[in-house]
Amino acid sequence: MSIGTNISELRRAKGLTQQQLAEKLGVSGQSVSKWENDVCAPDVGQFPLLAELFGVSIDRLFGFRLPDGEEARAIVDRADRCESLEENIAMLKAGLEKYPNDPQLKIALAMSWLSLSVVRDHEEKTGEAEEAREACIRLCRELIRSCGDRQRVDEALEVLRRAYVYAGQYERALDCMERLSPEAWQLRIVGKAQVLMQRGDKELMRFGQRQIFTLWLTMDTLLMMMISGYYSRDARRALAFSEVREKLLSLFDLVCPDFFAPRKFMAADTWAKLQRALEDKEGCLAALRRQMALGLQCKAAASLEDHQLAARNWIFFDQLKDDPEMQEEWMPIPNLSAHLTKYEDFLGDDEGFRSLKAEMEMKEKSGN
Repeated sequence: MSIGTNISELRRAKGLTQQQLAEKLGVSGQSVSKWENDVCAPDVGQFPLLAELFGVSIDRLFGFRLPDGEEARAIVDRADRCESLEENIAMLKAGLEKYPNDPQLKIALAMSWLSLSVVRDHEEKTGEAEEAREACIRLCRELIRSCGDRQRVDEALEVLRRAYVYAGQYERALDCMERLSPEAWQLRIVGKAQVLMQRGDKELMRFGQRQIFTLWLTMDTLLMMMISGYYSRDARRALAFSEVREKLLSLFDLVCPDFFAPRKFMAADTWAKLQRALEDKEGCLAALRRQMALGLQCKAAASLEDHQLAARNWIFFDQLKDDPEMQEEWMPIPNLSAHLTKYEDFLGDDEGFRSLKAEMEMKEKSGN
């Protein structure tokens, strides 16, 4: 395709006459006519102006076209820079006429329809708002039925969820979240929470508390994996991960200071071992003191009749009191003074260590 043909095609797409284009460029209409008929080409200095006017690259003027997917992406990018939603929608619709099966164009257009619906709602133009919203819903449904790209389908389901929420169709919005792929778990959690919030549903608190607890467990597991991965290779880095885990384990201490105390006990044990590996006697002793305090805390908590986490930590987990999965993890606590014996070779000559060991022996003998 020649430069002249490209200029003609882009001019028509922009809705300009030859004379209008000439006026914008400061040339005669006859010059534009000669370009388009390949009688002559624009001066080199005209190409940047033409590219900016048409919203394309200079390569595009010379006929170097992007692959369809990239060209569609370029159309979306240009549409994003439009000054009005109406102009944005018109550009995306024109793009779909050229690439009728491109999912990114459909998703972008659906989002623009939804945005227009919200704007018209604020302007109290109910009819136009509903019309725009229905256009969004139709386009999303069409993409979901026809597209084989799972990621794009997930994106369409998310846009459709928002459209249903604005329409007050909360059950359909929740159904969209259930249809998301496993890879879109983030969208599912956030989307469902937003639907429940918009619906004013009491289930929101229960759902939120369950997600918070699941996130806490997941982060704890990941940090343990990181610590173990660096334990033998890089004790200093493992110590940093261990410090983060220590803070994580204490997130819900309010009204429940023994929240997962056994895990804190083991975290303190890891901390002590890492300090020993780094030959830091002061840090190791501090970790052991904390570990012994946690061990005593676990023994005290073990005497409670109800170990159910939600019942004891009612500020954060009051909606999960009947959830069988919210059982706190309990484990047998080893003989604390015997545990300290493992550090005799490293801290045996330290007065603070000997005092701590004597204190633990006395407490265990007295049954405290």
